Amino acid sequence: MKVLRFAQEIDQSAQRFYEEMATRADNPGIGMIFRMLADDEGRLLSRHKALATRGDAIDAEALDVGVNVFEQLRRREEYLPVNDDVAAYRLALEAEREVLRQYRSAVKTEKHPAVRRLLAQVARDEEQHIAELENLYDFANAPNHYLAWGEFSNLGEFNNFGRGIV
Repeated sequence: MKVLRFAQEIDQSAQRFYEEMATRADNPGIGMIFRMLADDEGRLLSRHKALATRGDAIDAEALDVGVNVFEQLRRREEYLPVNDDVAAYRLALEAEREVLRQYRSAVKTEKHPAVRRLLAQVARDEEQHIAELENLYDFANAPNHYLAWGEFSNLGEFNNFGRGIV
């Protein structure tokens, strides 16, 4: 399958998945998170389309067996429990990491250097996207993760995360 066509299909599927999750969210904050994730996928899609205008005649055999994680999630979305912001980010991170794993695997198995370079570039885009998601996840999860730390010292910093001390 053509490298950038595969990347665009993944980006489009992710964007559709996040938009559907946003419309189904009961909590407006969770809906906003999913809309933000859909916008991020739209930017990635634009980047991959711009790369494709320079030529997408490069096939990667490793992507022929690639699985579209977001299409799988869309088929079972009624079973996806997303009750808070941490769960929303966790769901997105798991899916995005699976996509990155596919790209990295394709880079390792690809023999043609030009295809390997293009796959590596797409993988770097995905890594940057995941790094941004991890930062958001860490911020959203900070009160849960650092609760014991906050109980023993620096109680004033606990308010920095938007939650008061009870």
